[in-house]
Amino acid sequence: MVITIGRACGSGGLEIAQKLAQRLDVPFYDAQGLLKEAQAAGCAEEMQAFLDEKPVNSLLFSIAMENGSRGVGKIPFELMHRLAERQDFVLIGHCGNYALRDRPDLTTFFVHGDLNDRVQRIMRTQNQSEREARRYIQQTDAARRHFHEYYTGEVWGEAGKYDLTVNSFALGIDQTAALLDWFVHERKKQTAQA
Repeated sequence: MVITIGRACGSGGLEIAQKLAQRLDVPFYDAQGLLKEAQAAGCAEEMQAFLDEKPVNSLLFSIAMENGSRGVGKIPFELMHRLAERQDFVLIGHCGNYALRDRPDLTTFFVHGDLNDRVQRIMRTQNQSEREARRYIQQTDAARRHFHEYYTGEVWGEAGKYDLTVNSFALGIDQTAALLDWFVHERKKQTAQA
């Protein structure tokens, strides 16, 4: 059972992913967790470059796409596969839904919310002004979008690429984590019956 969670900035996706991992009693992986695993596997340099999540120059992205450069992310994606072979886990971001898409035990989520709700959350959690929060969200979402598109060739946050997308503000953090927990268990039951 592998769960990946993509998220819009300010949606509370990180907190939801951590709570879901606790509810399921499985490890949680974010950038630091993946880097630690990469260090143990001897591929820390490649993983660090992958995890930097810097916005990609659109010209370079276009050139890479024209040249069919889909080998990008190979080592980090292989590491994710090795992790999935030995244990269940929850992974936040880092193209997990794409990297692990061939696994039958994969469940993918995307957490989002109304921009104004996300701005209010960032203002509250990071002590930023409204203007700072809006700029931070815009820059972070743009970086995630470019990163995802560069490594996958897919549109970031597109609903059809996930098993479930959810507005975290509709239920709140704890109840959204509970909803995802329920979804994972129902999916697991249906997979076992098939």
